[in-house]
Amino acid sequence: MRLTNSTIGNRVLADLQASYTRMATTQEQISSGRRVNRPSDDPVAAATERLRNGDLEGIRRSQESVNTATSWLGASETALSSVNDVLSRARELAVQGANGTNNQAARNQIADEIDQLVKSAKDAVNVKVGDAYIFSGTRSDVAPYADATGDAYQGDAGAVTREAGPGATLQLNPPFAAVGATPAGSTEALTGASLLGGGAGAADGRVLDVLQTLSAHLRGGTAADITAIQNSDLGRLQTVQTAVSNARGAVGITLNRAEAATSRLQDLQELTTQGISDLTGVDLAKALTDYTSQQSAYQATLKVGAQIIQPSLVDFLR
Repeated sequence: MRLTNSTIGNRVLADLQASYTRMATTQEQISSGRRVNRPSDDPVAAATERLRNGDLEGIRRSQESVNTATSWLGASETALSSVNDVLSRARELAVQGANGTNNQAARNQIADEIDQLVKSAKDAVNVKVGDAYIFSGTRSDVAPYADATGDAYQGDAGAVTREAGPGATLQLNPPFAAVGATPAGSTEALTGASLLGGGAGAADGRVLDVLQTLSAHLRGGTAADITAIQNSDLGRLQTVQTAVSNARGAVGITLNRAEAATSRLQDLQELTTQGISDLTGVDLAKALTDYTSQQSAYQATLKVGAQIIQPSLVDFLR
């Protein structure tokens, strides 16, 4: 077959174009750090990357949810610690009030402090995280207790849950053994009602009821009242303190789960990110070597092409 100058010239140009395209592709991979810069580079890898990026977005949402849960549980623990301090102080005052040597004025002063402790307990559970009242159940837009409604709990008993990764959820107001839970031995979600209750009017044996009853006995000042403080109120205080300890234990367990979820999600994020990098990233050392080889081939093609293309009439006339 006879090769004309035109055929040889077209072939040389095609080879140069192909060599230049390979160089450009490798240069793009080096500058971007990615082997797959568009779906046409590797359709399977590009499709898989989209799926993995969806997984990463889900992991990020779970991490935000767990961070919120951790803040919520931390605030719950702080509030429960405050309620426990209130009860410890109330117990000290109850022991003082049970002493029959106190006169009525002294007992009234103790009752005044108990009344302030009632308010402190309500203040403790009226805490918010962001815009949410964390002791109001699912009615987190209203405070558990308000001055206008007295001891009436304003929230509900709903469980507040947050997603904590694939197949995992956290209950931010974990169930605990509340005083008077029915049936006996059952648990209730941690709310203002299950912890503090509805006050002496509700006679539910919970924090507000116990403190207000103690205050009433101190103000009554009769022998029967003093006996009630000695034989009943101190024991009821111990019962609600145990309930608060149960609640703190439930919160602590859930907080541990949140911390474990944080670690697990971090590991999952790193593995998924590494998987995407392995799938679409470029081996820089190999790419640099390839680029050097391609550059040498391109220059060789230029040199050989210049030699095999026959001189033109203009070159001959020179």
